[in-house]
Amino acid sequence: MEIYLVRVRERPDKTLEIERKPRATTNDSYIAISHVWGEPETIKKTHIDGVGTVSLSPGKMDILSILQRQDICGDSWFWMDLFCINQSPDAAISISDQLMAIPHIYKSSQCVKILLESPVCSSWHAKASSISENPDMDMDLFNEEELRHCRKCPNMVFHDPWFKRLWTRQEGLYAMKMHVVLLNPISCARYAASISDGQKYVTEGDSIQKRGIAESFLADKLAYHGLLEEEEKGLSFRLYLDLLYRHRVAIDEYHGEVGPHPSYSPIKEAWKSGRITTKARDYVLAVFPDINGYRPPPNVRCLKFHDLLSDALQQFMTRSQQVYILAKVPRGMMMATTVMASPFTDSASPWIPEDPANISEAFDTFSGDNSLGQGDTKFYLVSHPITFEPVNFSREALPDLINLWESTANTIRHAVLVAPSGPCAGGSRDVRTDEGLLHRYFVHQFMRHPIAEYSPKAEFEAAIPIGIVNIDRLSVINPVFSHELKRFLVCLVCGTTLRTADVLLDVVDFRLIPTAYGKLCALVNKAFLSSAKPEDFVLVTTMSWMHQGLLVAVRTSDSYHIVGRTLIPTARFWDYVQANSE
Repeated sequence: MEIYLVRVRERPDKTLEIERKPRATTNDSYIAISHVWGEPETIKKTHIDGVGTVSLSPGKMDILSILQRQDICGDSWFWMDLFCINQSPDAAISISDQLMAIPHIYKSSQCVKILLESPVCSSWHAKASSISENPDMDMDLFNEEELRHCRKCPNMVFHDPWFKRLWTRQEGLYAMKMHVVLLNPISCARYAASISDGQKYVTEGDSIQKRGIAESFLADKLAYHGLLEEEEKGLSFRLYLDLLYRHRVAIDEYHGEVGPHPSYSPIKEAWKSGRITTKARDYVLAVFPDINGYRPPPNVRCLKFHDLLSDALQQFMTRSQQVYILAKVPRGMMMATTVMASPFTDSASPWIPEDPANISEAFDTFSGDNSLGQGDTKFYLVSHPITFEPVNFSREALPDLINLWESTANTIRHAVLVAPSGPCAGGSRDVRTDEGLLHRYFVHQFMRHPIAEYSPKAEFEAAIPIGIVNIDRLSVINPVFSHELKRFLVCLVCGTTLRTADVLLDVVDFRLIPTAYGKLCALVNKAFLSSAKPEDFVLVTTMSWMHQGLLVAVRTSDSYHIVGRTLIPTARFWDYVQANSE
């Protein structure tokens, strides 16, 4: 595969410039660079001899001297997006081909050098690196010591933006060999810091969250290469130490293969990561090129996020591919008018949000599953006609709503499918707002069953009364209670983030659908609720109901139009569906 490669060359006067290799392919010997471009408000335009003007972050202003270091590139050829993406119309390699080559560039490189420019505590890092060499190290004790240190010193490797950005996630996934380079080691900050106990608690929670993001990436990487924690105890922790403290990872030493492994789901795992990009279109261009069968359109740089994602989804919905697209939020459910989409499949395709703030919001309304067959996406009529009942979201009605949820919903399945960055995961310690406090409370009301299912009884019983919420404060939160409960339940039913839930609630409303096996909670388009004939509403499904619930549709003269969806029901309800479906 043809690519562009460069290296740093020193002139006779000791100044540095970029030299381009006349012809290069992914079969050549080269290094790939992974780095964060920086924040828009801090990067500066800088002239680089041999390239022209590029944008550099404060920590990389002397980029050629950095790259020339022997522990980075020296005089070797390398690929770096700053210098090796040519967007000009007359480029020898089309921009579409350049984008499709990126996964291969990182997979085929000698090594991926990860440049971290955030400040990193040198004293803790030296201590942890030394401890990590002990083969009998206690993993739990190490984790406790690491968090204890970062209560007052936040300068940890996992705080670097490299663990926040989507492109760096992809580059890290592709790499077979990685070498982390710390560009800004500093003295420990904890002896100069004076903070309250409450702030220590919040700071520690923030570090737990950031460390969790790093750990999630590493678990993601193991899965990408076909490695399972269950097959070798401590595999994730070993990788954590190798990357963050020993700074070198070789997947061959873990007996991993070049990814993605057939069992790996690029769309689902990218969505779970919550990573961000500067340009929304990159939520498509960073992920889909690693999926077999995807081709970016020729005018890719002229298209915006919505058009690019629509094109990508269409490629996989119209052809038999290894990835099957399932709508968590169907397009027909989000239509502002009752003008029906045609054909039927259009209303069942995913609705695409505008201006997502992260990959979770970008991929919030669909999932990509590579374990399904074509027959799993066929539609079946379940029940007709159906009726609706209103849902009471008052504080007094909450116990009844919880009982209804636990009796009809597959609570464990919903717990698995919630957005990690959404309110249903219950990860944040910062509950200083009424909204945050309520979401924390709702987690412990609606998620009791799945938590109890997988927690030892003693731990579960101890967790319920301790450190959850301020009950006294909850008793006076009235104006926002019903609204926040609705937002929370949208996230729980559809597996979305809060921002997506807010957009949905402008267009849909909750209803209960009575069935022989209980009332199903559903989200239905408001416009159709007020205008469609009651006898025209039906319930349909696919064999993928365990991913997307059942679907509410309106019967037309020759087809059906999807206008809503239900929660994911229990297996008992599915037995009823199979016995009564047409």
